[in-house]
Amino acid sequence: MKSKEGFLTAPEKTLRSGGINDMLDARVILAPMAGVSDAPFRIMCRRNGCGFAFTEMIDVNGIFYKNVKTLKYLDTLPEDRPLGVQLVGADEKRMLEGAMLCRDKGYTVIDINAGCPARKVVKGGKGAALLKDPAKLGRIIGLISSKLDVDVTVKIRAGWDAESANYLEVAKIAESEGAKAICVHPRTREEMYRGREISHHPTREIKAAVNIPVFASGNVFCAKGAEDILRSTGCDGIFVARGALGRPWIFRAIGASLRGEASPGEPCLDAIKTAMADHFSLSEKWYGSFLTVKRMYKHVTWYLKRYKNLNAVMESYRAVKDASSFEGFLRAIELDGRKMVIAEKVRT
Repeated sequence: MKSKEGFLTAPEKTLRSGGINDMLDARVILAPMAGVSDAPFRIMCRRNGCGFAFTEMIDVNGIFYKNVKTLKYLDTLPEDRPLGVQLVGADEKRMLEGAMLCRDKGYTVIDINAGCPARKVVKGGKGAALLKDPAKLGRIIGLISSKLDVDVTVKIRAGWDAESANYLEVAKIAESEGAKAICVHPRTREEMYRGREISHHPTREIKAAVNIPVFASGNVFCAKGAEDILRSTGCDGIFVARGALGRPWIFRAIGASLRGEASPGEPCLDAIKTAMADHFSLSEKWYGSFLTVKRMYKHVTWYLKRYKNLNAVMESYRAVKDASSFEGFLRAIELDGRKMVIAEKVRT
C-alpha cells in the first residue's frame, strides 16, 4: 500500500521477520524516541550501520481513537527493516488492541514502555508510572504475549525513585509473564536524564537474575562507552538514544569497534552537510516541505552543535522555506577554525 508521499507503508505483513532474534543479531539498536525516531531518521541511522530500530513511542489511546497522526507512526519504508514498535499505555484492554493492530501490520516485536519519565506520560499512569504497579505491568505483558504471536519486550527504569528501586522485582515479573527481552535504563524516574555519569549496576544485576536477553540503555555517546557498558554488564546488546542525535554514524562506529576494526572517525563538515541534505530529502518525501522545515530545525542543531557560533547559524535557518533554500543554507555554512560562519546570504 502506498502513502500519498509515495512510500510503502507497513501492512501486508512485509515487516515479518525473526523477532527478538533480529535484535540479538543487531546488538546495537536505535531506541524509540518520541518526536525523533520517525521513518526518515531511522533510514539515516540504517544507512550508517543500524541493524534494528524501533518506531517512536506510540500511545495506544491514539490508536483506540484512530488518531491519524498516531497511526502514521506505524508507517515505514522498504529500507526500514527489521523494525519493532513501542507502545505506551495504562489500560490493559487498549494495550492488547493496540498490539493486535501492530501485529496485523506485520510487527513481530512489540515493546512495552515502562520507562518514559515525561510528566504528561506518567500522570496518566503510563510509562515509568507502571513501575509503581509491577503487577499491572505484568498483566499487560502476559495478556499480549499469551494472546498474540509476537515477541513482547519491555523498557524499564531502575524504579520510580531511589527509595523504590524495584528493578529486580519488575524484571522477574516481566520474565514470568512472557517477556522475551528487557531493556534497562538504570536511572530512576525521579532522575529523569540528569548527568552524563551513570551506573549500569542495575543492568548487571538484572542480567544475572533473569534468563531472557537484557539490553542496556543510557548515556551511549561513543563506541568506547558502548563497549564499556557491554563488558561491565554482560548484557546482550545496547540501545542508542540521545547518542544518535545529529550523529547517525554512531552505529557504524560502535559496530566497527565491536568487530575489532579501526574507527571510521568523525565526519568533516562537508560530510555532515551531505547527511543533512539526505535527511531533509527523506523528510520532505515523508512530510512535505512545510512540516520538514519545522521538524528539521532540531536535527540541524544536533548535527551542528559540535561547532561554535551555532545560535547565529540557526538564525539563518529561519530563511529556509523549502529544499532549494535549505541547499542555500548549507552552502553558506563555512568553518573558521571550529567556528561556523555564514559566507553568503541564504537564498529564499
